[in-house]
Amino acid sequence: MSQYYKYKKERLEKKFYVAKDTLSLLRGSMKEFNNTNSIFLKRSILGYFQDLTEYTIDMCETYLVMTDNYVDGCSAVELITRARIHNFLDDTLSEFLLKIVRLRNRYTHDYYKRDGIEEDIFKCCFSEIMYLEIFLEVSDTEIHLKSIPNKI
Repeated sequence: MSQYYKYKKERLEKKFYVAKDTLSLLRGSMKEFNNTNSIFLKRSILGYFQDLTEYTIDMCETYLVMTDNYVDGCSAVELITRARIHNFLDDTLSEFLLKIVRLRNRYTHDYYKRDGIEEDIFKCCFSEIMYLEIFLEVSDTEIHLKSIPNKI
């Protein structure tokens, strides 16, 4: 195994653990929000949702760089699609990540329609992300981001 691959794999694993921590914080915020309906927790849910989305995009990008499949200037949607093509993600996880990226994009760019988009994000968080389980499957030669079937 080359030193470069080992370095990139370690970076990808660190990014994964940050994403897992963010997912845990998001779940905790959602549970507390159910008890309090706090505007502060609502904002934290939206922030953690955006962070989780960014971390998954970043993992896809890092994977593409480490496997020499990165193309400069790709959008988030293109990065996820390319990561799927190059076997970092399966079809189900890829479709789910594309869904949350599109929600994040709408929230970020369609700020004048934010209320409806916030509700869409909350529906996704409480019906799907609350049950999301992701893990890295790592060997000396391959890395895959996986989700437990039927969790998303």
